[in-house]
Amino acid sequence: MGAKALIVQWAAPAEAGFDRLLAYIEAENPDAARQLWHRVMVAIEHAAVYPELAPVIPDLGRSYRELLSVRPFRVVYRVEGRRLRILAVLRKEADFDPGRFLEP
Repeated sequence: MGAKALIVQWAAPAEAGFDRLLAYIEAENPDAARQLWHRVMVAIEHAAVYPELAPVIPDLGRSYRELLSVRPFRVVYRVEGRRLRILAVLRKEADFDPGRFLEP
């Protein structure tokens, strides 16, 4: 019997930021935007089933993790009970301030 997937929930800023990123890429290369969308969704689906496999973000604690398999991007998420909350999709080389993901 397989593991039960967590419910995926996007934080509003993460969803809006990913939409902007896709729109920017789509303006130059629609196929690349579709491929990126697909790669991110597959990675998130995998994380929803196996959330503990992704590396922990050391400055934030065990519930905050990041998917690094969607190069050149990182997907930051937090496990909240039975939910996998997507906090951001970022370019890997972007300035990374882990504190911005702390939610009240």
